[in-house]
Amino acid sequence: MPRNFKYQVKEQVFDGQSMLDETNFYHQNHGKVSELTRKLTYVLGDYAKKYPISMMTIGNLASVNATKEVDDVQFTYPVMGRVDKASTMSSTQYIEGTDRPGIGNGLFKVRFSDNWIKRYQIIESARGIQAYVHEDPVPFGMEYEYTVQLDPAEATDFCPVSELQPGVLWVEVNTQVAESESRGSRSKMVSSGLFKNQMGFMRASMEWAGNAVNKMMSIEVTNPVSGKSSSAWMDWAMWQFENRYLDECENLYWYSRYNRLSNGSVPLKDLFTGKIIPRGSGLLEQIQNKSTFATQTYASLQNKISDALFGQSDVENMQITLNTGTGGLRDFDRMMKAQGVSLLSDFTGVAEKFVTGSNRDLMLGGFFSGFYHIDGYTIKVKYNPIFDYGKIALKSPAHPDSGKPLESHRMVFIDDNDYDGTPNIQHVAQTGRSFRHGIVGGLAEAPKSLQIMQTGGSMDSQVPMMAHEVDKSAYHRFKSAGIQMLRSSRCFDLQCIAGL
Repeated sequence: MPRNFKYQVKEQVFDGQSMLDETNFYHQNHGKVSELTRKLTYVLGDYAKKYPISMMTIGNLASVNATKEVDDVQFTYPVMGRVDKASTMSSTQYIEGTDRPGIGNGLFKVRFSDNWIKRYQIIESARGIQAYVHEDPVPFGMEYEYTVQLDPAEATDFCPVSELQPGVLWVEVNTQVAESESRGSRSKMVSSGLFKNQMGFMRASMEWAGNAVNKMMSIEVTNPVSGKSSSAWMDWAMWQFENRYLDECENLYWYSRYNRLSNGSVPLKDLFTGKIIPRGSGLLEQIQNKSTFATQTYASLQNKISDALFGQSDVENMQITLNTGTGGLRDFDRMMKAQGVSLLSDFTGVAEKFVTGSNRDLMLGGFFSGFYHIDGYTIKVKYNPIFDYGKIALKSPAHPDSGKPLESHRMVFIDDNDYDGTPNIQHVAQTGRSFRHGIVGGLAEAPKSLQIMQTGGSMDSQVPMMAHEVDKSAYHRFKSAGIQMLRSSRCFDLQCIAGL
């Protein structure tokens, strides 16, 4: 038995039976002995704030307009990146150390992988060589060949062959034409791209039989939201059911992986029906800007953020939320304090923010929760319990220093701003099937909470009743669930690999 539980006199019972009846009740040791209190103590704390992404759509279980509904399992959305680009050299006919392209102000040929560059443009290479494009490109197999001339250039100047090698980038600078009798240049434009994702489908069910609904436990469970207590066994079972359901939803939104192949097929199929089981891409898989760290400093963190988000044109006053666990919170605070000490050797004017009290009665506290990035971003830190207690954290290797899961040290930078009134993070569901639930009612009485859902509230919120003849009842949920970041390029995933 772990040392932390040496005073434990009764172990928790993990009951994996799908159907709840009297057998389960007694198997879970709900007997009565002399007791100090009947209030249930949560050894691992309150889970109420564990589901930030799921709670974006909860309200009531079938809230109107909580998600974006689409008809098909797959969905697309248009994206627009830069409206300009550099062109890449695809091949060269010149030999390093032998040829001197462009010497004597002569014309020479260059080959690019596309025809983005147009005539009468001044173009410049990665190392600053400039040339003039005289004519429209000529298709050359899968390449495009241009006629160019170095400018400005002396008669002895030539273009280094190293600047004409495959992979070297050249970019247009501006047009240049004669004072009179010039001909027109060429226009071009950029169209939007298309991103694709898909939703998945979830089920959650529980069963009970006989007189399970009326069984009372020897402990009281207090609802952390309403503050009401109950000893009803089914209330305890329903509370666990709700938490487990939300836990699965939250893990899906973060960790789900897209499973449709490039040919459009989904290999995963239901064994009974042969129907495909689609899975959508979660938030973490959608983030393409990724890096790892074992130890982290302020400078390295700033550089990684800058590298990942470089090139964004509208970063002024933009806020990025850093989602992390307890380990990441401590890593971040340590980095900020170390940087502060390096800038201010005695932390003058700042120390009183971390030390309070007087004489021998002093208190040390205060933690950094954000910083202003030199590129214009505001980084705000937000604790997310999924990195401490989520399913992935349960199997994550321990950090060699903190002892916490490596997942607890993970830092995920999310752009959760609104753009043109539209949230960057979009929940997606199938039209009319964002959430469905119902009771399969036999002779077994339904729990009080489900009885209220059957009769109380508006017609839309009532749980429909189904029936059969067996002394057994069940509650079922069905949910279509997908999530999409419209601007995933503004996000960054930094994973801790210390000790691996």
